[in-house]
Amino acid sequence: MGKKNKVSKNIASGGLLLFIYQKRVPLIAITVAALIVSVIVSLLITPRYRSTVTLYPATFTNMSRSLMGPATVRGDIMNFGEESDAERLLQVMQSETIRDRIVEKYNLMEHYEIKESSRFPHTALNRKYKNNVRSRKTQYMAVEVEVLDTDPVKAAAMANDIAAYADSVLNTMLTERTILAVEVLEEEYSRQMEVRSKLQDSLRRIRELGVIDYESQAEVLNEAYANAILSRDTESIKLFEDKLRVLSTYGGTYLSLRYDVEYLGVRLNTLKSAYDEALINLERQMTYTFIVDRATEAEKKTYPVRSLIVIVSTVAAFLFALFFMLLADALRRQLLVRA
Repeated sequence: MGKKNKVSKNIASGGLLLFIYQKRVPLIAITVAALIVSVIVSLLITPRYRSTVTLYPATFTNMSRSLMGPATVRGDIMNFGEESDAERLLQVMQSETIRDRIVEKYNLMEHYEIKESSRFPHTALNRKYKNNVRSRKTQYMAVEVEVLDTDPVKAAAMANDIAAYADSVLNTMLTERTILAVEVLEEEYSRQMEVRSKLQDSLRRIRELGVIDYESQAEVLNEAYANAILSRDTESIKLFEDKLRVLSTYGGTYLSLRYDVEYLGVRLNTLKSAYDEALINLERQMTYTFIVDRATEAEKKTYPVRSLIVIVSTVAAFLFALFFMLLADALRRQLLVRA
């Protein structure tokens, strides 16, 4: 049975070779024509060059807290970022903000030969940009920016600018938030200072009435009042009663005001520390990327690979021609059988 199948396969393959030999003239003509056309087309395709920049995201941390904060919250500003940091950086690189900067700086509308008078010029520009500028996250948590362009110098410059703009955009975003934080802290600090000043004025007026230190005064006056009663010193009793009356009238208010002033003192220290941190972050910008490999001018074109285009096109033309000839021959045989 196996020998029979092998013989059948040999006959079939022999028939195919015989058919190819019989149709060799049109097959060779079609194949040569495809070869010539593919060579011409490949020569007409404008070559493009690839430039790539590779960078790691830095950890998104508070610089002042990392350098001067308590040991329990202190970080390391030199640490590489984690996966979430890489995804954040990737999102920034793919943002319209960076795309618009690149489009404007390199006049890509003109460079990509897109006319403003066309029906959808910006849609065409965005499509071209996405085809030529790509960014992705690597398996090692780095971010890679790849730029294809007909000009190798421009391709390298665009890739490096995208990396630089990403860092700039991140700093701008964080600076805007820091400015808002500084303004809020300034307003809150001023408001709390005004409240504490009013409380201190009220506390000073109570002290002018004789309530200096409620706890110690109450203890001393009560002891002295008791001794005056035991010694039946009427004048002293009247004096201590007046002092105790003032103490009992304003003592509670004194304690409340003193507690509020102490609490506001702690609160103001906290606000001052937060303000100092925000001010340091505002005045000193951080770098949120570590560039591993800067983009350089490509010496060889990346696209098109002319030899591959010629080989694939020629082989495909030969196979399609052979397929249609076999199909036509099968249909012819079928019609003869029916006739």
